[in-house]
Amino acid sequence: MAGDSGSARGLHPDTIAGVALLLLSAAGFWLTTGFPEVPPMLSQNVPPTFFPRLVLGLIAAGGIGLVAGGLRAPRKTMSRLRPLVYVTAGLVVLVPLSIMLLGTLATVFLLSLGLPLLWNERRLKFIVPLAIGMPAAVYLVFTVALEVRFPTGLVAALFG
Repeated sequence: MAGDSGSARGLHPDTIAGVALLLLSAAGFWLTTGFPEVPPMLSQNVPPTFFPRLVLGLIAAGGIGLVAGGLRAPRKTMSRLRPLVYVTAGLVVLVPLSIMLLGTLATVFLLSLGLPLLWNERRLKFIVPLAIGMPAAVYLVFTVALEVRFPTGLVAALFG
């Protein structure tokens, strides 16, 4: 099929991205094996590894979906990544620092507000409910329902 315009050397980009997500998830899961054990009285009924592993499991499931879809899709040539991909990745890497400075809910709010704007979404009727609803949902599910306490950040500590 060398003459096919749909074929090219290498794997489909989705397959490559899926494998990268699986490797990232595996590395993250391995890191959670080093988490210290918390006494049951302090664990809030949830071990410290539960939520990171839950998120890593969801990321891995998405990676599996990408690999499966990429293996079924026709191969295509990979183009260069747009600079926006690197900016987004940089912001995601800065999330832990932002959580330490601003707290979890403020960070979720800023990400929910900023990422759509960065990605050229301009419909405020979608962005504003997302920016308000996402931290509210995180608060209700984790803090109220599951009684998990998130870091409030250094800024809140200055005023608290």
